[in-house]
Amino acid sequence: MSRAGLKYTLLGTAIGIALAIASAEAADVVADRNVFIPMRDGVRLATDIYRPSGAAARRPVVLIRTPYGKDQRYGQLQKPPGVFVQFFVDHGYTVAVQDKRGRHHSEGQYVVSGGDDKDGYDTVDWLSKQPWSNGNIGTYGCSYDGDVQIFMAQTRHPALKAMIPQASGSSVGSLGGHYRYFGVRVGGSAEWVGNLGWFSQYGEKVFPRLPTTLKQDEYNAIDGLWQTTRRADTIDLHKAWVHLPSKDALSTQGMPPTDFEDNLMRAPTDPYWNTLPYMTDQYRSDVPTLFINSWFDFGADMTMVQFNHFRRHSMSPQARENQFVIMSPHTHCAFEREAGPDTRIGELNVGDTRFDYRSAYLTWFDAWLKNDAEARRRIAEWPKLRYYAMGRNRWQTAEEWPLKGTKEKQLFLGSAQRANSLDGDGVLTSVPAAKGSSPRDTYTYDPANPVPSKGGGLCCTGTPDALPGSLDQRSVEARSDVLVFTSPVLEKEMEVTGDVRVVLHVSSDAVDTDFTAKLVEVYPDGRALNLLESVLRARYREGQHKVVWMKAGEHYELTIPLGAISNVFQPGHRIRLEVSSSNFPRFERNLNLGGNNSEQSRWSVAKNTIHHTPELKSRLILPVVER
Repeated sequence: MSRAGLKYTLLGTAIGIALAIASAEAADVVADRNVFIPMRDGVRLATDIYRPSGAAARRPVVLIRTPYGKDQRYGQLQKPPGVFVQFFVDHGYTVAVQDKRGRHHSEGQYVVSGGDDKDGYDTVDWLSKQPWSNGNIGTYGCSYDGDVQIFMAQTRHPALKAMIPQASGSSVGSLGGHYRYFGVRVGGSAEWVGNLGWFSQYGEKVFPRLPTTLKQDEYNAIDGLWQTTRRADTIDLHKAWVHLPSKDALSTQGMPPTDFEDNLMRAPTDPYWNTLPYMTDQYRSDVPTLFINSWFDFGADMTMVQFNHFRRHSMSPQARENQFVIMSPHTHCAFEREAGPDTRIGELNVGDTRFDYRSAYLTWFDAWLKNDAEARRRIAEWPKLRYYAMGRNRWQTAEEWPLKGTKEKQLFLGSAQRANSLDGDGVLTSVPAAKGSSPRDTYTYDPANPVPSKGGGLCCTGTPDALPGSLDQRSVEARSDVLVFTSPVLEKEMEVTGDVRVVLHVSSDAVDTDFTAKLVEVYPDGRALNLLESVLRARYREGQHKVVWMKAGEHYELTIPLGAISNVFQPGHRIRLEVSSSNFPRFERNLNLGGNNSEQSRWSVAKNTIHHTPELKSRLILPVVER
């Protein structure tokens, strides 16, 4: 047999295998794989088009754009999350799943979040003009697949009629002074374990690719025999956690090029961020949006920021009036997978968390993409916010965020200067320190021995040694570098729903250091389960748009936004606040030297003090809903 004959024999065999696999996956779905859609600059993005078998009618399109590999994540229609392709097709939609620019099969150079505004617009434009499309496009997806929806919405293509962004809080940039940028930053620090985990698993910029000049049937046949997804060599994450300087934590182990260094190294106001489509105060969109997220997601608070921004600043009354949120008690993108009649988030029992998400998705898309009058009527009856109240363990509703009637309750930090550890005397009280007293609590923060992380709103850590959720914190609270402040036993339930913050009056002998805070619920049996935690780098206490160093002997006020929550503290329980200067490896260690922390290989030990006097009222501020 000639070489050419062998080539086409193998090609024919591969085509047969590929067709058989596609047929076995879903006999009622026609999959047009690796359609290369041209962008305005000539780059072509690989897209799979799924349609009902035999359907000739024009149908609305659900678009999913992803960096994770359209084949790997959505290609197996009987497995999550690919099952949603089948689900939407079964209900009369065409589904388009696209590898984003520079990832997997798509052409172009990959930059985290790069080009997702323009590429989203061009993809929507192409899909809306196809003979099988009715011209109405909706978008769907979680995490990065949610972010890209927010990015494209600001381009305001008229064919983009509705979105369902899930866990999309990492699309917030400088909006409202938050400077989150891909969710790898919080309070001027880095979400360290999630940052390393994500970039080591998904950050690679180079993929082996077949020539896109091949005919589509040839491309697909060879692709069935060719592994186009290059996985990086395994990174020792424990080693990376402690590596100094931080910027080299991946490259020192041979990780191929990623955007890890740019995301970590650049200051919040670096012009680099303006080249990417993150949300700023100038962000404007004009599309009805159903936000989905969870309380134990690292970006839950940013989902509520997005919800309010879309309600206030969308271009049309229709868009402003059609912004909705569903907030579950789950971890990142796990609101369906974790839900059940007896749900546990780590060690926290949150009861029956089931919710009919799929019915909500169909109602949403039927209303906006099919112009279904009955679906529109049902949406008009929806509450703006459906949220799960943990502790009470039930779904509740509201029309705005913060909830109407919310009152701020202040709990003041107090002690006899021995709040160090669970064995100390730290208290939370509704009465501030007595006049004339000058209490303070001091601890030593050593970057070589940071306070260990335990649970929390983590994402993408890449290791079972850093799991999300609510876990007993008593082993953390046993440390002398953790200040522990606990309320008296509650006599009646207290619903805390909203954005929690901590105001601290601090001093330090370091030019810069971090301050961390953690909200904990203490059960009658002593278990201390975490609910919220965050960090603020002291240099950014006046806002992340500028750096202000500390001076020894002076005290400063700083506010740590802890995040968004709905938790009902039950009678017999207590409220606890942990304060320290590290929570590692969740947040990058501050080395206490000033300068660019991620470039430094040495550190100094800091002596940090929390003041709680009548004049310097360090306090926990809770949004309390009275019913």
